[in-house]
Amino acid sequence: MTDPSHPPAAHGDHGPALFRAYMVIAVLLAVFTAASFVVNGLVHAKTLTPMAGFWIILGVAVVKAVLVALYFMHLLADWGKVYFLIVPVLILAAMTIIALLPDHVFDWHGV
Repeated sequence: MTDPSHPPAAHGDHGPALFRAYMVIAVLLAVFTAASFVVNGLVHAKTLTPMAGFWIILGVAVVKAVLVALYFMHLLADWGKVYFLIVPVLILAAMTIIALLPDHVFDWHGV
């Protein structure tokens, strides 16, 4: 059902602006990927410690994942709709991990 206060957009509305935003995000993703390779090279050259490199690359990966989710998966525009799907799944996932953790610990100790 459409909202009468917001008529449906015609095909092609905001096309250049949306394309430009996608291209900016794509360039940022490429730059962040290059930064990860540079950090990896610094770790292999012993210029950077492996732990520091790990945290830098992990931070870059998180930023890239957030950018992809917000723009290419349209969560920035549709968060109100998706919010009611994601939050319960995250809660159930955490509860499942907590519920299954004792089984893993007891099996690990050979009990």
